[in-house]
Amino acid sequence: MTSGVPTSAKKPAESGKQGTRTKSETAGIAAAPPVPAPARRRKVKSPPRHARSAAAAASSTTEQAPKYKKGDYVVHIQHGVAHISDIQTKSDFGETQEYFILNFPTEEMVISVPTNKTLYTIRPLINKTEAARVVQKLKEDPQESGANWSRWYKVLQEKMYSGDIFQVAEVVRDLNYSNQTKGISPALKKMLNRARDALITEVRFSLGLDATAAENKINRALPTFEPIARKK
Repeated sequence: MTSGVPTSAKKPAESGKQGTRTKSETAGIAAAPPVPAPARRRKVKSPPRHARSAAAAASSTTEQAPKYKKGDYVVHIQHGVAHISDIQTKSDFGETQEYFILNFPTEEMVISVPTNKTLYTIRPLINKTEAARVVQKLKEDPQESGANWSRWYKVLQEKMYSGDIFQVAEVVRDLNYSNQTKGISPALKKMLNRARDALITEVRFSLGLDATAAENKINRALPTFEPIARKK
């Protein structure tokens, strides 16, 4: 025995047993499967870290959000065009907070946004001049995926989550071109449809059009391309 170990026979036995148990427990812990991360609870699609909106990127500056009032149409960074149907005051844990109640006209969804946090969540609806520029963006030369497809996909995702309708128009323009000339994957087709819906909805409300007229305006602006023959 090493020095410092008690001469009692009982205590060394307990010490040895305890040492054995510790090794066993350590081995059991090492062999156990990892505990599922809480991230699995993320049901709502939220922007990835690399796709923060321009508003969120300004978090280090003093908040100077536009002032909104009941009845205004705004654009939620993640969910699109919404109508401020009400302004309510709620009390949570002894604190009073004012909220904008947002109704989304194209889907059955109502959410509340703190009125002092609008810089990071909502922006004003584009005006008629900006709507005309957005439509014109669809007619510009498209950008192709190139050899690095994964990088291109990442760029498209960043534009989708940017909260900038001009970048969303670029997604529509580029994916429309790729879809007509080469064909695109189901994932990209889904992205194209989401981008089109966001574009049509914002143009619709900014110009005071119905859904059909806004969609026709977007369709007329998009060029038609011939399929590219694949090499045999």
